[in-house]
Amino acid sequence: MIPTPGVLYINPAGGCNLHCKHCWVNEGSFTGETLALEQWKELLTQAKVMGCEYVKLTGGEPLLYDDIVPLYRFAADSFPKVTIETNGTLQPDGFWDALVERKPFHISVSIDSAEADVHDKFRGQTGAWKKTVAFAEKLVDYKINNQVIMCVSDTQRKPIKDMINLIQSIGAYTLKINFITPSGRGKYNSFFDNTSIEETLDFFAWIDKETPAWVLPSVPAALLPVNRLKSLGYCAVRNLMGVLPDGTFSLCGIAFSRKEMAWGKFPETSVQEAWENSPVYKMIRASVPDNLEGICRKCIHRDTCIGSCVVNNMETGGTITSPDILCQRAYDAGLFPKTRLIDR
Repeated sequence: MIPTPGVLYINPAGGCNLHCKHCWVNEGSFTGETLALEQWKELLTQAKVMGCEYVKLTGGEPLLYDDIVPLYRFAADSFPKVTIETNGTLQPDGFWDALVERKPFHISVSIDSAEADVHDKFRGQTGAWKKTVAFAEKLVDYKINNQVIMCVSDTQRKPIKDMINLIQSIGAYTLKINFITPSGRGKYNSFFDNTSIEETLDFFAWIDKETPAWVLPSVPAALLPVNRLKSLGYCAVRNLMGVLPDGTFSLCGIAFSRKEMAWGKFPETSVQEAWENSPVYKMIRASVPDNLEGICRKCIHRDTCIGSCVVNNMETGGTITSPDILCQRAYDAGLFPKTRLIDR
């Protein structure tokens, strides 16, 4: 039985206005061709008919799309959950009015340092930090559910502590910590290449014990204490469909750089045809989670965690069924928690 495409990631803009050091999507470049507003509306309508309930507007930078306001309004009127991921440097005309009238499920804003110059250097644009912090403050003022996303490449504690203080001053009170992956430009500053597994596990333990519960590290389930599992998000990879700016169907945004992870193009290919016939989606359904390799096969979280991120596993291990790199390193070092193992 084919699962429902319950989650739709759409990348409406053909690029980004920043040049971030970690970008794994289109690495700050512009694709050129983008779908027209009416085409996006038709795509969303087809996805809704198939049972989709969650839409994420992401990128690139989604607020670069000329018709982002009417596109957001249409999505918010059609789906119970709509989220936006943005670098927070842009405020299109009518955007805030649309958010107030139709509250999103939440908006994620990227802030990588409490220090303006550090953030600006990471994002490749002077003045970006000031704009993004103002954007985050405005989300709080308008009482819009929000979170700050911080990307890190090592286990330094002070930047985390400083970011917590900044978020408290803004009033956001939700911090998601993403670890830079060896994809795109991130391969030059990957968290996984900069830290040993011992350092990594000690860092995770510090986050658990010394930071507030609203600090949410992107840690695989097996390496988190039980008390933090309730706030852990899982990738809906078996129910996930991504669409690039030109209508190309992708697993998520990975087909910007991994062309083999794309198949079909809207409107020539319908949403239903792509979902049912794409070799990419078929491969995911046939392989995940049952054929996950290494420690992921033995983990009690296999069927929910699903390898944490199959795209990252493909980059670090070669295939979508490769095990999560952190869990495998912990297992190989004899540090994987025995309470999370099961015979299969």
